Amino acid sequence: RIWNWQSRSCIAVLTGHNHYVMCASFHPKDDLVVSASLDQTVRVWDVSGLRKKTVSAAEETLKIPPVNTDLFGGSDAIVKYVLEGHDRGVNWASFHPSIPLIVSGADDRQVKL
Repeated sequence: RIWNWQSRSCIAVLTGHNHYVMCASFHPKDDLVVSASLDQTVRVWDVSGLRKKTVSAAEETLKIPPVNTDLFGGSDAIVKYVLEGHDRGVNWASFHPSIPLIVSGADDRQVKL
């Protein structure tokens, strides 16, 4: 889930992993999130659809429409990539701050780039 920490409300639910999610973090520049799961995958999410949520200058609070779940399961965040290769659950993943790399660590005792 992606939360507005000021209003303490959920603005998006990222569904796709089929086991516990151990870690999630934002890309330093792009509208992306990386998540690591015990389902042995790392997923990259495109969250650019969340840009439509606007901040009111007067109130300085995020105006949050209901989470978009239309007839076809539309969402403000979509899976862009599913990275497979770990043999056990993935505990951590992070974007490199300046080059297009993701690093991940898992219970298979491996760190992968």
